[in-house]
Amino acid sequence: MKLRTLVIGFMATLGLITAAMSLLSPTTAVNQDDLGITALSNLRAYAGAGVVFAILGFISLSRKHLQDTVLIMLMVSLIGWDIGQIMSYFVDGKPDTFTTGSIVVQALLIPVVWKALKSK
Repeated sequence: MKLRTLVIGFMATLGLITAAMSLLSPTTAVNQDDLGITALSNLRAYAGAGVVFAILGFISLSRKHLQDTVLIMLMVSLIGWDIGQIMSYFVDGKPDTFTTGSIVVQALLIPVVWKALKSK
């Protein structure tokens, strides 16, 4: 199995699970019960985009010409989420352990996705 197929398949599966969780129950996904309607709407919007992105990832597994696009989108997403979470860390204070762990995992995934993008 090629690295790019493994990375896309893994990230699409993980993305679909987390996006579906956030789409169905955003308060559980962020472990906070007192979210306002605007926050809930925005969380569901991000989750809906995540579902579509995961589906595109699965489609690209059988359509090789889409794989570079999916990997570039994944790279941009990982870098963007890390930048936002790191900025929040300094501006808003230390987040919970889960968020700190996700920052580290996302940072570690960036070179893996880059390597997958460069492999053919």
